[in-house]
Amino acid sequence: MSTHTNNEVAVATKKEKKIGLFYRILGSIGRFLMKCVWWPTKIFYKEKFPKEGKAICICNHYAIEDACAIYHQLFGFKGRIVVKSEAMDDSFVGNFLTALCNAISVRRGESDIKAIKEMMKEISAGGKVLIFPEGTRNKSKNYKELMPFKEGPVTIALKTKTPIIPTLYYKPLRPFGFRKNRLIVGDPIDLSEFYGKQLHDVKDEACAVVFAKMKELRAKIDDIMENYGGNLAKYEEAKKVLSEAKHSAIDSKNQVVEDKEN
Repeated sequence: MSTHTNNEVAVATKKEKKIGLFYRILGSIGRFLMKCVWWPTKIFYKEKFPKEGKAICICNHYAIEDACAIYHQLFGFKGRIVVKSEAMDDSFVGNFLTALCNAISVRRGESDIKAIKEMMKEISAGGKVLIFPEGTRNKSKNYKELMPFKEGPVTIALKTKTPIIPTLYYKPLRPFGFRKNRLIVGDPIDLSEFYGKQLHDVKDEACAVVFAKMKELRAKIDDIMENYGGNLAKYEEAKKVLSEAKHSAIDSKNQVVEDKEN
């Protein structure tokens, strides 16, 4: 009886490893295709994304493909991606997403303790997690609209004392280069002023800070795309000229005041 049971375990383990290898190979192929063929994406300020250390990355959300550019070009195939549990229910899709981007399944609208523990474990180990704070896909015809944020990312950031890295897509992704996709990376959001305080007292204010930073990032990528044709160098040069002109005007005004006083 014992031998029979051991044989069953051995067969099951062998089958599990075989399936695991299949999905790992499939995931490797998928990662290459998503980065280079399916969802090619130009990233503005890619250097702002930390290569090392823990971080919570947030992004606006149009479709499940939104994780592709972030995970494959910014995460470097490391870290975890949070996806809705419905996408993981099918065994093939669930295994593929796990192999493709190390997905964490989360039940929307519920306090999913298991998912939260997995995220905090990844962050505590110095890793990164991608969360969509809107909680669901933005199906509005106005693609620039940001839906209200859920408190999950901020809660985890405060509990683990982790910076939040904002990222934002200009428009919903289009495949196969039919339109050049654009993603912008913002400055890390420091929530240290809220550390050590009661969570229920500060989470709403912290969420408001994060939402405001994402709106600023929305305005910035809109400016780059719509006023400078997506040319980051032209945008940076224009802002530099504007800044120098502003400082020059201030210096001139101060000089006039000094001359009058003398």
